[in-house]
Amino acid sequence: MILSIPPTADAATIKKAHRQLALRHHPDKTLSLTPEEREQSACEFKLIQAAYECLSDPVERRWYDEHREMILRGGLSGGGGDGTTTPSFLFDVVPYQYAGCYDGYSDDTPHGFYSIYQSVFQQIFQGEKDGYVSEGNIDYESMSNGHLEEVSFGNSKSSWGEVSSFYSAWECFTSCLSFAWADEYLLDDLKGAPNRRIRRLMEEENKKKRKAAKRERIDEIYALVRFVKRRDPRVIQQREWMVQEQVKKEEEKRREAVRRKEEIAVAKEEWMAEAERTIREQEAADLDAGRIRLADLDSDDDDYGGGGAKRGRKKKGGKRRKGKKNRNRGNLEDDSNEDDDNNNHDDGTMQEGTESSMDPSKETLINDTIDMDDGIAAVASDAAISNETNKDSDETSIENPQPIDDASSIEESEEEEPDSWRCECCRKDFKSEKQFDNHVKSKKHKEMLKKYERKLQREAVADLLDDLG
Repeated sequence: MILSIPPTADAATIKKAHRQLALRHHPDKTLSLTPEEREQSACEFKLIQAAYECLSDPVERRWYDEHREMILRGGLSGGGGDGTTTPSFLFDVVPYQYAGCYDGYSDDTPHGFYSIYQSVFQQIFQGEKDGYVSEGNIDYESMSNGHLEEVSFGNSKSSWGEVSSFYSAWECFTSCLSFAWADEYLLDDLKGAPNRRIRRLMEEENKKKRKAAKRERIDEIYALVRFVKRRDPRVIQQREWMVQEQVKKEEEKRREAVRRKEEIAVAKEEWMAEAERTIREQEAADLDAGRIRLADLDSDDDDYGGGGAKRGRKKKGGKRRKGKKNRNRGNLEDDSNEDDDNNNHDDGTMQEGTESSMDPSKETLINDTIDMDDGIAAVASDAAISNETNKDSDETSIENPQPIDDASSIEESEEEEPDSWRCECCRKDFKSEKQFDNHVKSKKHKEMLKKYERKLQREAVADLLDDLG
């Protein structure tokens, strides 16, 4: 009736009616009125706010709709709607479930929030005690809700521990009364039952009525506790504090996550720097020790027996490369032949001068050396003969030229131009003569050349031994 809306009004209608009445009775809109009118308008404004809070909450609105007729009659006095009479010790809580029943939140005024509800909860528990005694019980300690006497509603200065204990106890309220006044069949009706079956049915019906009445009473107390707790400034303040603490914790977690992320990034950078420094130190140590990484070596470096992948390929300009290789090999073999001739001449002279006076063991050693050199010379001589044969064929082709077409000769000359230079002892190809010359001057080539020479010597000695054998 305060908002002047029908019972079936929806949330939008309730909000619109509340806004219109709140703007009309707001304290800022009544400054031009007399003090009495401003006081009356303030009371109206308080009732408007209370009505809106009740109807905007689905739980409170449902409770209000269920007890609307009872509230309009002024509470539980006069009996229930089904004709039953409510006992006098059962305290009526319906009039205290709207904000107009208290005036402010001061501790000093008797009509304040804390004073009113402190009295209400005391009377509820006192009614439980009186009803428990009226049912023939004399031991208060056996009451199922006797612990409610130990908690107090308190005031604005009460600690949160006391407030929390109070609401925890009353939110679990259960009545210790039997609710026998809700029975549909009295004792005389039970005695006058025609048979046992009918009497049992009457008793079961009475149990259902008692259970329903007890459930209704418990729901009323729950609704009152929920109503009071929602408007308790101490609870509101505690919730705000908890929200602030939650925000602080989340902010602290966020800062901690950022800090840990920065620490991980710094640690990762330090680890990478340390790893790079260790790698550089290891590389420097390897260079100082003369070590070579396996990745720097080609697959043909140790392939002295041939059969490498690169050798199996057919390259452009093969004829020209073969001629150049034969010429280079021929030059080396010519030098080897000259050295062999000189060695043979010296060996012959030495043999003539010392044949009669040389020790037999020394003679054997010299003969072995001579035989080794002869073997190497023989291998080189074979290569020289092959080279001379190639030269003769080239000279013959030059002395007796064949008539050819100009275009075909140009194409053949282009094909015969070498596109790589090969080092036989190292088994490597080079794209330019400059690269080949630099390779010949390198330390690695010299080492491989020594190995190649030793290999030839071993092969020559092996062949010589086979011949002797």
